[in-house]
Parts: sequence; structure tokens; C-alpha cells
Amino acid sequence: MFLITRPLPKLKTSALAFEKAGIDAVGVATSDIIDISSERKAAAEYLASNAVNAIIVTSVYAVEPVISGLRELASPLPLIIAVGDATARKLQASLEELPTAHVITPKDHTSEGILAMHQLNEANCQHVVIIKGEGGRDAIAKGLDEKGILVNSFCVYKREQLTRPVYTKRWKMGDVSGIIATSEAMALQLIEQFGNALLAFKWLTVSDRVAQTLNSKGVKEVAVCQRATDQAIIAWVKDNWEY
Repeated sequence: MFLITRPLPKLKTSALAFEKAGIDAVGVATSDIIDISSERKAAAEYLASNAVNAIIVTSVYAVEPVISGLRELASPLPLIIAVGDATARKLQASLEELPTAHVITPKDHTSEGILAMHQLNEANCQHVVIIKGEGGRDAIAKGLDEKGILVNSFCVYKREQLTRPVYTKRWKMGDVSGIIATSEAMALQLIEQFGNALLAFKWLTVSDRVAQTLNSKGVKEVAVCQRATDQAIIAWVKDNWEY
């Protein structure tokens, strides 16, 4: 059996995906997603009134203010970069009425993957807006700033740690054979909750950066799946772990 971390809004969906794939897994949410209404409004208004070259959207929770802003934009639409497949699908579905909207994703769904994109390394890319969560993806803004690109960031949601983790079903530590952590924050919250007992398990995470953090905490065996979708993680588990 595997533990898989997901924020509360995604918990049931991910657990069901693993169940349908025939993989015994327990979804665990250590945090919830809370909208920051003032930032969402500010982001939408900024996008509606400013010409930018690219918008980077870091998660499905950051999509709505992008849609609101672009619907009011009079100038040509900027390039839209979605960090993950689920975010790209949500953007594309919501922007069907805007035929010139162009949504792309990086090869690797990480901050490093974003910064390596040739579209962000061309001379005509001078102004980028990042729509993200509070305390996340700071490396993107820093990397773009170092390239001399003007960056405006809007933190439109935040992760709020739950008083107690929420699980999709009952489980025992002795039944766990591996842990899947889809964010650094939730991985650290899980370790904080259960302590050193989790360090001996094999872990799977979704970026080299998170893997390095886990190594620094004392986890010896950490693998990386470069995409954070349920489908990608399930495929990785089927290819690499016994279940």
C-alpha cells in the first residue's frame, strides 16, 4: 500500500484514480487550498490592462483570474505557459471562446523546466506575469529576473495546513510500502506528523528539488516522476514499484 499526498480539493479524485488503476493507495491531505480574493482580483485587473509577453500559471488553482483577465484584454493574447497537464487542460477548456489563445507546457513540469523553455529565453520576451500560490515557485521569478525580464507575480491562493490530516480510508503504518509526495510542503508536513518512522520508506516525488529536500531530511531512497498528474504517477508506479 502507498501513501499519496494531495491537497484537500484533489484528495478524493486522486485516490479514486489509483483505485481504478488497481493500486492500493491511501490519499492523505495535510493542507487545504484557500483563495486570496484580493490577489485574484488584482491579477485579473492587471492582465486585462497590461500587455505582457507571457503568463506562467502554476496550478489549476491559479487558472480563474487568468481567464477573467484575458477575457477583458483588448490587445493580442500573450503566450500562456501551464506548469502541468491538468492546468493546461483547464486553461484550454476555459479559453475555447478565445481562438488565439495558445497554451503550452514545459518538457519537465518543474521550475527548472519552465526556465529552460526557449520561449522565455528569446529577445522579445521582456515582461512575464506569474500566477501562483503563496510561498511557491519563487525560483521562477528569480530565474527570470536574472535574465533581465520584468516579472510581476500574483499569489492568488495559499496552502493552509490542516489541524489533522485527512485520509481517504483507514490504514496502518505496517501496511505502507512507499510514499508519494506531490509537493515539498506536504512531504515535510507528513514527516512532521509521523516523525522519523517515514524516513525508512521509499519515496516518489515530482521534482529533483523536492527529492533533495527529502534526502536532506534523512530519506535514503527517493525517486522522481517529472509530472505530477495522477496518470503520470500511476504509470511510473506500475513501471517501477511492486504493488
